Amino acid sequence: MKLPEDFVFSQSSLQDYVDCPRRFQLRYLLRQRWPAPEVDDLLELERRMRRGDHFHHLVQQHLVGLPADLLLKRLQDADLRRWFTAYLTSGLDDLPPQRRPELTLTVPLGEYSLLAKFDLLALEPGGRACIVDWKTGRHLPRGEALAQRMQTIVYRYVLAAAGDSLNGGVPIPPEQIEMRYWYADHDGATRRLTYDRAQMQADEAHLLRLVKTIEAHDEFPLTPDEQRCRFCVYRSLCDRGVEAGAMTEWDDDFDPADGDFTLDLEQIAEIEF
Repeated sequence: MKLPEDFVFSQSSLQDYVDCPRRFQLRYLLRQRWPAPEVDDLLELERRMRRGDHFHHLVQQHLVGLPADLLLKRLQDADLRRWFTAYLTSGLDDLPPQRRPELTLTVPLGEYSLLAKFDLLALEPGGRACIVDWKTGRHLPRGEALAQRMQTIVYRYVLAAAGDSLNGGVPIPPEQIEMRYWYADHDGATRRLTYDRAQMQADEAHLLRLVKTIEAHDEFPLTPDEQRCRFCVYRSLCDRGVEAGAMTEWDDDFDPADGDFTLDLEQIAEIEF
């Protein structure tokens, strides 16, 4: 089974592959419909997803100029009010002045493309560039764990590779790039990860190796870590169980608002390379 020539990689698809090659195959190559729920309380999962999406939309509205007091006045949900108040208090602290919410970039990755959709990109012409990702999950991961996530690897790499298009034709030095995760449910706690040229080169090599490995597969093996299968929608297809994992045990380091399962890939690129 071969990748389509126009396949667009993203942090979500690459993370799926790293977590379980078979899940990548089912979701992105076979386009398999989801045969099972992720968790045992779908209503609660939906509530969390809707609340996360609503928060992201609130922040976007504020960043494009809608008054904060007007947005707050409309909020009936206590968690949303708490999150948005935390954002107004500290969400924009120490960010460069040029702020571009919901920006999507694509860059070449071997024979394919690699996509990153930033919640917020803050730039200082000729200076710093900060990627901000708003998180609404309950889990607060360690910085070391975040450094290994494909979101961190992909987002910093794409900005370093494509930053000249946002910086007057001048590349953004990797040393000027920071990835900042901001946690709404933890009163705006942050995890900040810097970058440098050596890490960019290592990330590029890692990404290209992943693509070549995916291209070379005749069979896509199941993950050896069966704990991952408890919350996988494809577990019944792989004979890895039929019951959904407990919502109370779900590790929501993955923020539903970051999912790209419904992306229309014909609409993705605000800047194409």
